[in-house]
Amino acid sequence: MKTLYLTSKENDIKTAAQIILSGGTVAFPTETVYGLGGDATRPDCAKKIYASKGRPSDNPLIIHLSKAEEAEKYAYTNDIYYKLTNAFCPGPLTVILPKKDIIPYEVTGGLDTVAVRIPSHPVARAFIEACDVAIAAPSANRSGSPSPTSAKHVKDDLDGKIDALIDGGRCEIGLESTIVKLKDGFAVILRPGAVTEEMLSAVVPVRRDGSLYVKPDENVRPEAPGMKYRHYAPDMPVTLLKGPHNDVVSYMKNRLEEDESTGIICLQSDEKYLRGKNVKYMPNDAAGQANSLFALLREYKGTDAKRIYSVTPSRTGLGLAVCNRLTKAAGFDIEYVGITIPVLGLTGQSGAGKSTAAKYFAKLGAYVCDCDEIYHGMLYRNSPMIKELKKHFPFAVKDGALDRPALAEAVFSDKEKLSLLNSITHGVILDEVRKRLYEAQDKGYKFAVVDASQLFESGYDAECTAVIGVCADEETRIKRITERDGISRQKALSRITGQHNEDFFRVYCDTVIENDGDEAKLEGEAARTVSRYIKE
Repeated sequence: MKTLYLTSKENDIKTAAQIILSGGTVAFPTETVYGLGGDATRPDCAKKIYASKGRPSDNPLIIHLSKAEEAEKYAYTNDIYYKLTNAFCPGPLTVILPKKDIIPYEVTGGLDTVAVRIPSHPVARAFIEACDVAIAAPSANRSGSPSPTSAKHVKDDLDGKIDALIDGGRCEIGLESTIVKLKDGFAVILRPGAVTEEMLSAVVPVRRDGSLYVKPDENVRPEAPGMKYRHYAPDMPVTLLKGPHNDVVSYMKNRLEEDESTGIICLQSDEKYLRGKNVKYMPNDAAGQANSLFALLREYKGTDAKRIYSVTPSRTGLGLAVCNRLTKAAGFDIEYVGITIPVLGLTGQSGAGKSTAAKYFAKLGAYVCDCDEIYHGMLYRNSPMIKELKKHFPFAVKDGALDRPALAEAVFSDKEKLSLLNSITHGVILDEVRKRLYEAQDKGYKFAVVDASQLFESGYDAECTAVIGVCADEETRIKRITERDGISRQKALSRITGQHNEDFFRVYCDTVIENDGDEAKLEGEAARTVSRYIKE
């Protein structure tokens, strides 16, 4: 087969549409990655797509439409679908819906549901409109390899295996769309993407599917693309490194000294420490990481690298999607560096009762590191921390001592002030946390718990084996805060108003523990958590 190469001009778009309507396959650009399209109503087209990619036939395809309401022809919609599409479409969001008979099972991998997306890329929209039919399309790459973000990537993988390719330039986002299923009034995230959890939760209640960071069961049928098989991977193995960033950088330097051909993916800010022919640099920000990740992985093709070691990004916002793709590319091969004992991050809302939960983890053998206790220990009169805080919050320091209620009242109701406080304290506190964890490791502790209300904001989640959220209802939290701190109900309420709601923790944490005051229940939850994440 000879692949026809087309531009994004109108006549070429019409040519591509004729190929689709005659049963052919066309690769086309979207804002996320390039897709490989065929007529979604024809079983033979789906089979051609699977064959071209070498894709397992139980891995569902996504159908692409030009308008959200066109889904009525192909699937059974509902109010939540339209809430989501009104907010985010056209755009990088895919919604799973019950399918209608017009969509063959060959497209859905045998499922009674179909994944629906309305891309925003102008070339994709013009192409779909010219076809006047739903376009079934996975990413336009060899199955399992890094997804294509340029026409060259598609050509490298599929030249001679597909009928045509529309060159629309480089993709803007660089990671596949967010995929959600709709269940019990929630949008359940099956694959994270550029429509983040925070964005979704502003529109509908959100949950995260438990499969995102768990190695998939080979016997389970995937509900959406990217859930079951190894994806996004270059030709050589990838290992993710977790641990204090300085230790990760030192580990990478040692690997380079042992073998200068070692593949390294690190942050741009690490360039002064890590240099080599197979060292690749990701931008420090999540959007830049998303845009460059697949291209970086593809750059290893043809090199003499035998293995790639990569940093693990923080998994909040778009970072969740970057971390998800890297974890899949590595086939869940994660190596802990420096601090090698398992570390459970413990976080949650003020008044939720993290300290009580920590007590039960300690009974189960954990070394508990309390970040609040570390912070308060740095606040002795005229300490370096006090002097730094005085520069930015002079109203909260009197006679060399911190007025904690005054500082709390100011920062908890003002996100900019809270962010400033965090920038002053996080690095210093985490350095002390790591020091204590090294000591705990030397003393023979089997695992540790780091109690940190600002765990995600500090980026420490990237160093944890798992993150545990502790939540409680608002009235319970207010009561605990007023009794604990001796403040009024109004002040307690203002303290928790600007904090993350429970949905945030359900999305980002690996496990959420409800602390309603029943300590026997809380103790049981702690034991179950340890049995799940801490292996002997």
